Amino acid sequence: MSTISLDEARSLFGDDLLDADAVRVLLGAYAEKTPEIPFSREIATAAKADGCLLVLRPQSLPGVGPVTLAGLRELCAKRDGLVAFAGEDPWFVDDEAVNAVTAEPGWALVAKEPWRETLNLVYDRAEDALRRRAGELPWRRRRAAEIAFDTLAYLAARGKRLLGERWDWSSTHSHDGALVNVGGFGDKGLDVLSYSKAVKHGALGICPTLVEPVRR
Repeated sequence: MSTISLDEARSLFGDDLLDADAVRVLLGAYAEKTPEIPFSREIATAAKADGCLLVLRPQSLPGVGPVTLAGLRELCAKRDGLVAFAGEDPWFVDDEAVNAVTAEPGWALVAKEPWRETLNLVYDRAEDALRRRAGELPWRRRRAAEIAFDTLAYLAARGKRLLGERWDWSSTHSHDGALVNVGGFGDKGLDVLSYSKAVKHGALGICPTLVEPVRR
């Protein structure tokens, strides 16, 4: 399979490419080796046309540790002028279940807005809608830490907020078994909420991610 080069990705995605240089703005440093982009030109081109960004997620957060919600809050608290999460004492910081789930490192395609078909549906029905649209490609829900990392990295690098009036419902469980959703990104920071699978509303959906190489 012929995959897209980094130079081609820069030309295709423009500001919607968050490479090592871009994520360094959030992280403060990036010393990891940059892997090759695993996506074909066809898949990357279609994803860009569909409103996706291409992001390089790190193995860890410099000086902090794993890429978790609590880790991102700790990282951002050290950065002057960067408002990350709403509230002075977010509930998720001490939630062991939430912070046991780290972001999957490497290149990822990400929908910048929830897929329309997934809005205003309970969790399982939204999952069915995602599967129907994804077809044979392994698009999946983002983990909570992935939503936060992608969104904060985009703001730091590009000065623009994603999920300003939407929420992305993750695959990450909180300690009580509910599922974390992240969004409502205003001046006070990202909202991090936790809902049962029975909840639905018109601004809650799925911004899926594609993280695995496509094998043919």
